[in-house]
Amino acid sequence: MDRPGSALIGSVVVHAAVIGAVVLALMFGAGAPPPRPIVNAVPVSILSEDIVMAGPADAPSEAPANDVAAAPPVEAVEPPPPTPTPVPTPRPPEKAVAPRPTPRPTPPPRPSTPPPAKKRDTPPPRPREDSLDLGALAADRPNRSPNRGTIPPSGQQAAGTAGQTSGPVISSMFEQVYPNWNVFVVCDMEGGDDLRIQFDVTLSQDGRITDGPTLVGARGNQVYQAATAEALRALRATAPFDVPRGFTGGRYRPTFLTARACRGR
Repeated sequence: MDRPGSALIGSVVVHAAVIGAVVLALMFGAGAPPPRPIVNAVPVSILSEDIVMAGPADAPSEAPANDVAAAPPVEAVEPPPPTPTPVPTPRPPEKAVAPRPTPRPTPPPRPSTPPPAKKRDTPPPRPREDSLDLGALAADRPNRSPNRGTIPPSGQQAAGTAGQTSGPVISSMFEQVYPNWNVFVVCDMEGGDDLRIQFDVTLSQDGRITDGPTLVGARGNQVYQAATAEALRALRATAPFDVPRGFTGGRYRPTFLTARACRGR
């Protein structure tokens, strides 16, 4: 009979060792029941859906249950509510200030053009009082001797008293003033040769002035005033007048014309 090989022997030894180990384990472990595993439950609050669920608890230790103290339950702490973000109070819209318009410069007023003055109606500018020396002008021209031959002397035979004191006779009597009237000072002035000057004067029977002369219708024109002053001086220088026979005197209003006087210069 052949001897078994080495492989068979090794297989037998291995199987025997395994069987022995099983027997020993059954012998020592059969008397005591296996310990219960202790599971500690820990309450968990779900804070967010994004938090991953807790995994399974660790395996309990093999220590006896009496040596392990139960852990106090953990209270779930609720997170404080989020502080609301304060909504900023909108500021009231500022009123837009309209810009002040730039004032336009006021154009200077245009000088008004005065209408052309009429030559006859507008008097020349009035000079100062001392600009016209009537006395000096009169002195430059010698006085002409009065022509008293216009009216016949009182001794001359006349047609009658009524005829001698009529209008033409009285007008002829006052013609004695023209030779004494130095009117040339105004003849060359504008309007100086077209003036009418009247006086109220009272004469006596012998031709003397008893009242007046008084200017009638005085005007402020300088040319008129100059002619009037010379006429007044000539009227007083002519008195006493050479009166006609039978002249009784009275109050008269003679009219003197510068046109008549200027022609006789």
